[in-house]
Amino acid sequence: MKPVERPKITLACMSLMWGYDLTNEAMADWLNDSKAAGYDGVATFDRNLLRFVREADFKNRLAGKGLSLASVDWRVSRDLDGLKALCEVMASMGCRHLVALMGESKRPADVQQVADLLNQAGRIALDHGIQACYHNHTNSVGETLQQTEDLLARTDPQVFFGFVDTGHATKDFVEYPAAERAAVFLERNWDRLRFLEFKDWSPETDLNTEVGAGRCDYAAVFRILKDKGYSGWITVEQNGPMGSRTRLESATASREFIRKGLGV
Repeated sequence: MKPVERPKITLACMSLMWGYDLTNEAMADWLNDSKAAGYDGVATFDRNLLRFVREADFKNRLAGKGLSLASVDWRVSRDLDGLKALCEVMASMGCRHLVALMGESKRPADVQQVADLLNQAGRIALDHGIQACYHNHTNSVGETLQQTEDLLARTDPQVFFGFVDTGHATKDFVEYPAAERAAVFLERNWDRLRFLEFKDWSPETDLNTEVGAGRCDYAAVFRILKDKGYSGWITVEQNGPMGSRTRLESATASREFIRKGLGV
């Protein structure tokens, strides 16, 4: 009998813990630490990516480390020509996930106008073989569970897809107890989801919390992913190192916790 193949999950290390606007030198530290911590790929912000490609031979540096570019966070903007240029760079690097956040979607924005803009962005992304999704975030029109689901419901499921940042969900989806928040969103919106970000939150360390060290019920999250057969990239993010840990130590701790929980 042919063995049943398990869905393949690959993990990407987000650049935020090394800084928001990374210098080229900090970028090298981030890539070195991501590789040392055992990640398969990386993720970063749009303006970082464009500068790295322009100034630091980023594509070849990734290849030299054996890393892939999993996703790019794009600040929601009406500069759709700029988005097209970004998607061209992403496509040339085999990156297939565009994560829209903040920018024009920061509160107080008109929810329907944001949804219409996201649909335009989704169509542009799909033209380049990329799937666009929306990042639930503090201070955005998609902060709470209700707000995030309302925005998602206003977008076209054929061109714009679901996503959840489990850390911001644990912090901001106040309609449910903190431990349950990420899992509730996953269960209720699974059919729209194409991409995930693992993060954690606690009142003591906020979003500088290593995955598994905060309030999110990751046992429930892992169970859902296994039951649903999730396959593909998951970005792992932390706003800063936890306590006295180094960035590498925090990135490694999150990676090991996920490895044990998901077997990846």
